[in-house]
Amino acid sequence: MTKPKIFITQPIQESALQRLRKAMDIEVHPDSSGTISKKDLIKGVSRNDYLFCRLGDIVDAEVIAANPNLKLIATMASSPGAIDVKEASRRKIPITGRKMPVTGIPADAIFEETADLTWALLLAAARRIVEGDKLVRAGVFPGCQSMYLMGSLVYGKTLGIIGMGKVGEAVARRARGFSMKILYYSRKQYQEIESRLGVTYVSLEELLKESDFVSLHPKYTPETHHMIGDREFSLMKPTSFFINTSRGPVVDQESLIRALRSKMIAGAALDVFEGEPYPHLPKELINLKNVVLTPHIGSGVAEKRELMANVVVDRILAFIEGKTSPVLLNPEIYGKKK
Repeated sequence: MTKPKIFITQPIQESALQRLRKAMDIEVHPDSSGTISKKDLIKGVSRNDYLFCRLGDIVDAEVIAANPNLKLIATMASSPGAIDVKEASRRKIPITGRKMPVTGIPADAIFEETADLTWALLLAAARRIVEGDKLVRAGVFPGCQSMYLMGSLVYGKTLGIIGMGKVGEAVARRARGFSMKILYYSRKQYQEIESRLGVTYVSLEELLKESDFVSLHPKYTPETHHMIGDREFSLMKPTSFFINTSRGPVVDQESLIRALRSKMIAGAALDVFEGEPYPHLPKELINLKNVVLTPHIGSGVAEKRELMANVVVDRILAFIEGKTSPVLLNPEIYGKKK
């Protein structure tokens, strides 16, 4: 019996590959240093009837059309990212006639790792860790009580969390260890979390005005696109720091650059950017000393990436066995809620 064939857009953990090899013929694109080119993605899809992709891969209508027999798109992400879900939903799987699903990982799969990174960025920005590292490597050692690299105290300050989902809650839990006053703004109030963690629900305006650190964690939707811009930065303290580990387009990047350049805020730390997977990073942003930048590594933990890869394998193998995935990113085609 001929095995089904799957194209994987980047190397994944061996434990996941071994499980797939038992049931499928696999082709893995060997480069994990960047986003796969459209040309290579189309070639891979044209030769295989299943696609295993990641958040940054652009799976548009042209890619989907590269193989009329394409049966499933499985992504190692909790949101469609750059997958044309509407186009996928219009496709019918050969023989069965069912519409083609797009499946991924549960939405709350990577909240602890992202919270860890949020705190790493917050501390790096407040204590100017990156600048200090560069100085030492350049042979500059101003001494332990010089006026070089004066940073900001974190302990006992006020943290404002925008978006009290799983990540926001995990960030709040960590803030208690720093004896911080914790404010939050979200689409709805969470009284149970307030009682358990001692956080206070406030308006967005009050949060921005009162917080020494603002950490951004809302879901990215049309409603949250550029929810932080010139007006919002103008409300923040000139001594405050802004951290974003959610999605780049939630912030107007040009507004952030203006706020940093004019010292409207003290600094920022960013793991996400507008225009991903090919973000436009202006030289102005890159050259600013009061910003810490990382390349979207919120889930970049070995243990979690292995778990994520194997969850996607679970979805693929279940589909082959005729089961419907519990995590459908186009659930309307099966009449199920995501």
